Amino acid sequence: MKLLYVNKNINLSKPILEGLSRMGFEVDVLIESLPPAMNKSSLIHRIKNIFYRLILKDKTYFIKKEKKLFEKFAERRLKNKKYDIAFFIRADMYSEKLIRKVRKQSKKIVSYQWDGLEMYPRIFDYYKYFDRKLVFDADDIRRFPQYNLLPLTNFYYSPKAYHFEEQFDFFYVGVGLQDRIKWASQLECYSKENHLKFKAILTIPEYREEKKSEKICLQHNAISLQENEEFTSKSRSVVDFKLSAHNGASFRVFDCLQREKKLISNNYALQTYDFYHPDNIFLTDFEDFTGLKEFLQKPYHKIDRKVVEKYGIKNWLKYALDEGAYEPINLP
Repeated sequence: MKLLYVNKNINLSKPILEGLSRMGFEVDVLIESLPPAMNKSSLIHRIKNIFYRLILKDKTYFIKKEKKLFEKFAERRLKNKKYDIAFFIRADMYSEKLIRKVRKQSKKIVSYQWDGLEMYPRIFDYYKYFDRKLVFDADDIRRFPQYNLLPLTNFYYSPKAYHFEEQFDFFYVGVGLQDRIKWASQLECYSKENHLKFKAILTIPEYREEKKSEKICLQHNAISLQENEEFTSKSRSVVDFKLSAHNGASFRVFDCLQREKKLISNNYALQTYDFYHPDNIFLTDFEDFTGLKEFLQKPYHKIDRKVVEKYGIKNWLKYALDEGAYEPINLP
């Protein structure tokens, strides 16, 4: 069977593509590598940008131009192609024109949103094109029954095994949004007071100044999956900062499930999942850390392997695409 895979997250695409190949799909990757970036310093683009800003009062010239370039790139890649399945992750990132084109060229088209729907509401306009619509937040299924949404968590894959001596008690990596920076600072204070070691790497936009302390790094460049895996292996536990926009379980949750590593999170919805155990997942608002030090001392409670395997990439893909025998993945 021929499958079109569409996802701009190149980093997280690797384990998905490997899983699709193992399933026997002939995979056509729309965004295997992004087209060359536009030269924003060229004279003609600078003049047009000034015209848009000063005359048209529009500050989005470069954004619109890059979207047009991507559309042309996608049209060339899709010309005269036919697919059994098209699999979009975060379909809201593309134009309706592209979605319509893929719909015409595919027997089945599948959408998965691994962010809360209301964070990117454009997806609602696209759902009419999809046969299978998957979301990772149970609240979205309850709020929007008219779209016939299906549940799907994130997943874990089997990375290369890294074995390092533990150097940290807590580790976090993610986008440096204001709430996360605040929570990281509060955990930093707790760590200092209790002689614990904390490392956080938060990615910030280039217009913000980089700051690096012993425990928290605010930096422009994201780390690679391999670096993330190495840091995770060096830590006794992984930190998960959930934003208020959704209650879905992040990739960190399932990575810890596979690795049998402890998790510190403010996602209280994790108590309702079939893999939850209080010896493995510590829930906190990142203000009150009562019991955290004792939690770290407890051994990890092993979870039934059948439960663990349900969230692996193999079962995840079969369920997402509704292809082959699989264990359904439900949300509480």
